[in-house]
Amino acid sequence: MDSGEAIRAAIGYEERIRDLYAEAACEATDDSARALFEALGADEASHAEYLRTRLAVMDGTGSMDLPPLASALPDPRRIEASIARAGAETVGEALGGEFGALERALRAEEETSAFYRDMVGKLPEASRPLFARFLEIEEGHTRIVRAELDLVSRSGHWFDIREFDLED
Repeated sequence: MDSGEAIRAAIGYEERIRDLYAEAACEATDDSARALFEALGADEASHAEYLRTRLAVMDGTGSMDLPPLASALPDPRRIEASIARAGAETVGEALGGEFGALERALRAEEETSAFYRDMVGKLPEASRPLFARFLEIEEGHTRIVRAELDLVSRSGHWFDIREFDLED
């Protein structure tokens, strides 16, 4: 796969996950869940647009021009801290109805991250920074979705770390 093909594939990943979040937002019964899905969807939409622009520049000039790519979402660590301050019970109750959407989102984020990780390892050096930045952002999305899912499921885990045991 060359860089152009990889960017086209990346646009497909970004559009699929954008659509997943748009659907989840439409179906959400809780305002907090809807806002989360809308924010994640908007971020994914901006990624697809960024990639389309990069592809057009590359097709026109033959070079990989990479202006900074920011995420519209705050740093996942800030979100984690906010969730912790809000309390697991409050957040878990708020998003409880959207459990299935969160599971689908987690799978999609993990799949998208795996694609970017693969591209970082396989593409020519000049293309790697683009995919490395997307990998960083998508891994942040994965952390956000996993945190919400852990809270909703009340699995006793917080970001895959066992926090409590029902036997305790």
